[in-house]
Amino acid sequence: MTNTLRHLDRDFWSKLVSIGFPVSLQSAMFSLLGVVDIFMVGQLGEAATAAVGVGNRVFFFNLVVIFGVSSAVSVLASQYYGAKNNTGIRVTLAQSWIAALLVTTPFCILYLVAPQSVVSLASDDVQYLPLASEYLLLTGASLFLTVAVVPLESTLRAVGIAKMPTYVSLVTIVVNVILNALLIFGMFGFPELGVAGAAIGTSLSRLFQTITLFYIARKNQLWLFPTLSDLELGRKVANLKRYIKIAAPMCLQTTFWGAGTMMYNIIIGQLGVTSLATISLLLPIEGVLISAFLGFSVAASIILGNEIGAKQYQRVEQTAWWYVIISTGLAAILAVFVLASTPYIEYLLSKSTLTDLDTALNVCVIMAFGLVLKVFNMVGIGGVLKSGGDINYTIFIDLFGQWGVGIPLAYYTGLILGWPLDWVLSVMLLDEAVKVVLLTQRIQSKKWINNLVEDSEIINA
Repeated sequence: MTNTLRHLDRDFWSKLVSIGFPVSLQSAMFSLLGVVDIFMVGQLGEAATAAVGVGNRVFFFNLVVIFGVSSAVSVLASQYYGAKNNTGIRVTLAQSWIAALLVTTPFCILYLVAPQSVVSLASDDVQYLPLASEYLLLTGASLFLTVAVVPLESTLRAVGIAKMPTYVSLVTIVVNVILNALLIFGMFGFPELGVAGAAIGTSLSRLFQTITLFYIARKNQLWLFPTLSDLELGRKVANLKRYIKIAAPMCLQTTFWGAGTMMYNIIIGQLGVTSLATISLLLPIEGVLISAFLGFSVAASIILGNEIGAKQYQRVEQTAWWYVIISTGLAAILAVFVLASTPYIEYLLSKSTLTDLDTALNVCVIMAFGLVLKVFNMVGIGGVLKSGGDINYTIFIDLFGQWGVGIPLAYYTGLILGWPLDWVLSVMLLDEAVKVVLLTQRIQSKKWINNLVEDSEIINA
């Protein structure tokens, strides 16, 4: 332990802060925007809250699928950057854009043609259904903007440029809040559109983010953008195989994981609109807390990936666990703080339109302590194992915990036994507990450390 601590030097902390903090800030602010959206729409009643909440969960499903594809550019670009191979970075970005477009287009078509068939999976309540359908219809096409943004953001972070996408996202959040306020409530002469206003405001802010990010990135980091020759290299069999070897399983993993989160929402939706509104209001708040630790995961993936690409294997072994330990310790402190703040949380919940405040307060406490397990797994799986391209085992951990443990328990306790929402959520945390055990064994084995670009000269072949 003492020997390992020596390697937590100034370089370790400098890279952790410079990469992790901007990502955490950006992600937390993005999640906070979801809280603001829900609270704004929440003034319109439980049906509107549930509608926007389900719409956002559908978007989140597609977002994690795009992230799955973009994870390949994050893994490979970070190792290429460590190996000083700029061509490899550009080729991988081009491949990620194409792959993200291919996997997203069918969903966009579905949301534009038959949105009601999607949102009705969560609930068929007559007040909720038209609002949720309208929200999904108006936001569906904006997924193409996310296809453009996410791979570019992942590439920028992989090469150590983490502040740029963060600054753009922060400005985007301000734009989104202003547009939502104007269009939901009809302020300053704008039309009062309610849920439709929230959808339009969100879509316009995503357009603003895409245009701004591409303009700044091309102006300052033109070398990152693929050329025609890079596209040709990306089509070569050897390079395609390398990309697909990482992207296909990661896309599969995140797709099934995202589908699992949708399944949780479907199960909760069957408990009633009140439960669906409660979870729609509180999930974005949990998202803010989790997002505050996302930087640890991204930093671990990028920094460890750089060091694997540079063949600094001993340092990788000596520092990997500390990303998990530090982030999980901070999450535990936050959970205790939430528990101590329950009187204030109860007061804030009383200002919402939720009708079952006791259950909502219990859900807050459960989420806070579940955060400790989730942060452990997020940093360990998405940071440490991902940095070494240990994709197959991350798939096993994620999907076994979710589909083998969490979803069956949620279905049985919620729909068969009829347990209340807070009890069902407590049982669902066994999913995360199982992952903790499997993840701990894997990190200790060191089998996750794989150099994926050691023969990087093939990219120029």
